[in-house]
Amino acid sequence: MHAALRCPTGKPSRVRLKPASAIPCLLSLALWTAPLPGIGTALSDELPDPATCNILGTVDMEPRIAGWCLMIAPNKGDCLACHHVIAEGLPDGLGPSGNIGPALENIAEQYPERSGLVELLNDPGTRFPDTVMPPYGKHRILSDDEIDRIAVFLSSL
Repeated sequence: MHAALRCPTGKPSRVRLKPASAIPCLLSLALWTAPLPGIGTALSDELPDPATCNILGTVDMEPRIAGWCLMIAPNKGDCLACHHVIAEGLPDGLGPSGNIGPALENIAEQYPERSGLVELLNDPGTRFPDTVMPPYGKHRILSDDEIDRIAVFLSSL
């Protein structure tokens, strides 16, 4: 796998990780709690940038952070293609967000029970028949666990 890392000098470098050698590297990144130069944060209150999400994966991440990473992953939720997220601690370097769907803010007030969010992500057409939002669960775009992690993140807004 290839990962674009930024050296402490600030110069980008291309690192080629073989699967076996990537494990110690990824474990050390996952245990890191301070910001990493040019990569973002792994386990702080701030949300990681896309590069950090790609490097760390979401398997052993705290559910809220994993939900964020799934939301911004183009091959998973890709929520920012249609929604603008209004939250504290958004990382630098995010691409432009969409405005097709409603802004993602005050979600905890709109959906006090996380189960409502899970239901919406599984099949938004049941609540909003004219929506263009994909039925992530119904069409198996996301697993139940991935949907639950995104719901955890959204509930924090």
